[in-house]
Amino acid sequence: MEKFTTLTGVAAPMPMINIDTDMIIPKQYLKTIHRTGLGKALFAELRFNDDGSEKEDFILNQPAYRKSNLLIAGDNIGCGSSR
Repeated sequence: MEKFTTLTGVAAPMPMINIDTDMIIPKQYLKTIHRTGLGKALFAELRFNDDGSEKEDFILNQPAYRKSNLLIAGDNIGCGSSR
């Protein structure tokens, strides 16, 4: 494995604090042992309406941030679970 030194890409601003793991990947999507295909569940409850349509105001649904590979968030991201 190569040493990681630089990440080049687009950073999406998400100025929220206390983003817990259930917000990042909701539990209903964790019925697999595979580590692939979870991207569609990323922030699902914040990102999509009940009918599956995108919420236009969510940062990762905006054209400039759809391909983001870095998230800039407030304090305590990934809290609330042993995951």
